[in-house]
Amino acid sequence: MIRKLRSLWSLKGRNGQTLAGDRSGVTAVEFALVAVPFFTLTFGIVEVGLVHLANRMLDNAVISSARLIRTGQAHGNLDQEQFKQSVCDYMPSFMCNTKKIYVDVQSVPDFASAGSTSVLYDEDGNLKDETSYDIGGASEIVVVNVIYKWPMMTSIFKFDPGDHGGERHLTSTMVFRNEPWD
Repeated sequence: MIRKLRSLWSLKGRNGQTLAGDRSGVTAVEFALVAVPFFTLTFGIVEVGLVHLANRMLDNAVISSARLIRTGQAHGNLDQEQFKQSVCDYMPSFMCNTKKIYVDVQSVPDFASAGSTSVLYDEDGNLKDETSYDIGGASEIVVVNVIYKWPMMTSIFKFDPGDHGGERHLTSTMVFRNEPWD
């Protein structure tokens, strides 16, 4: 048995070395071992960057659309679906999908009462189908909460337990006092 193993390892490869001393193909094997974690990490880094970029674009769209409420232009002119479309119009065309945008606009008595996006979720952590749209009157305090459902490419690896079915909920909240437009 030992003699057979010695004779097997003493066979000459194509470069004239014995199989035990032949180093060709080592790089390919090492790359195969490192490739999957390397590309997973690389795609994850790229996706995190894209998520942050998309969230900044959502923030800018909410700031621009909320200005319509703050200045009184939306008063009597924009309903909730039109406000969603306004948010969508301020985003790049590849992000514009009103079915992925959830809007909640509330008028509150003071800044201490301004809540977060938790009003958009039910007790099970799912987004509510019905949200409020109260843009308030002149000089009233308004909270605008917008959630955009951003698809995640690396969700197939299931690294994130907070993942909502392969989507990340990008959030933008704006609290302001309406201008005295009367």
